[in-house]
Amino acid sequence: MPKLGTAALESLAAAERARILGALLQAHPGLLTEAEQLAAGFLSQEDRHAVAEDVANELRALHLSQLADRAGPQWGGGYVDPHDAADEMLDEVVQPYLEDLERRARIGAVQAAREIGMGVLMGLYACRDEDDNDRVLTHAGTPDAVDNLGSQAIRAMKNAGLDVSDGWLCDTCPAWAR
Repeated sequence: MPKLGTAALESLAAAERARILGALLQAHPGLLTEAEQLAAGFLSQEDRHAVAEDVANELRALHLSQLADRAGPQWGGGYVDPHDAADEMLDEVVQPYLEDLERRARIGAVQAAREIGMGVLMGLYACRDEDDNDRVLTHAGTPDAVDNLGSQAIRAMKNAGLDVSDGWLCDTCPAWAR
């Protein structure tokens, strides 16, 4: 057993911390209200500019060598088209943000969900004209691949009951405005 005072809590993985929190709340039910307030406060905050930066950075970080690992002839047979693999990689970056948007909208953190959606759109739009041949974005076919993800993000926002104003789209993502 680690010694007390040796930062054992800091060394825990996220799943271990979650188990500790669950055990604490079960042992001390009086903390539940405060924990709920903290969780609600956390879930109601998001910054579209930070999300946009994260999305753009994650998309731009996908390097051609990663695509080479997933596309072409496959071990054991079969073939994966490089364009399909690139699209899948881009989707894997964006999907967690859209799932977070839907989750927050579902629990009533509507403003935070809207900020996430707008941030995703801004981050995607910043990558529309990417032309670095060492990046997956280019091989996915910009701007079309990014435009498809933008449409997907707009649909996710509408499905979550979040409005995307035409004025905001015109100002921020003009190619996607109606």
